[in-house]
Amino acid sequence: MRKRKQTRKEFLTDASKLSAAVLVGTTWLSACSSPSGQSESANTMEEPATEPEPAVEETKPAPTQLEANACDDLSGLTEQEIAMREQLQYVAQSEKENQVCTNCRFWQPTEQEGTCGGCQLIKGPIHPNGWCASWVAMPADAS
Repeated sequence: MRKRKQTRKEFLTDASKLSAAVLVGTTWLSACSSPSGQSESANTMEEPATEPEPAVEETKPAPTQLEANACDDLSGLTEQEIAMREQLQYVAQSEKENQVCTNCRFWQPTEQEGTCGGCQLIKGPIHPNGWCASWVAMPADAS
């Protein structure tokens, strides 16, 4: 019986899942480890009680329509999917000239221009001006 070859997309998906699982697993294991014989409360020093400082109000510029939408809403994602975003170094605003999500081969646009799109590699909302380490130029024949 002949086995079906795995496509590049399937391979990348499987590799991404494995990488995310390793990342989450090692993070979980490192968080669970503590020096033997010491409780977690013994590792922290208590500071003397002081009066809280008054909060300083920060003034932020008014968000644009795109920033105000759900591009930053990760509430529907699993820890593994969020870890994958971090592993691929996804940022909502690209610092690389001519490298943004909208000109990446993995970009999945929405029907309404100027809103969050998607990505074939990263789950969740993707900002059109974002970037990740898997950015690949869109083929010249794609429109």
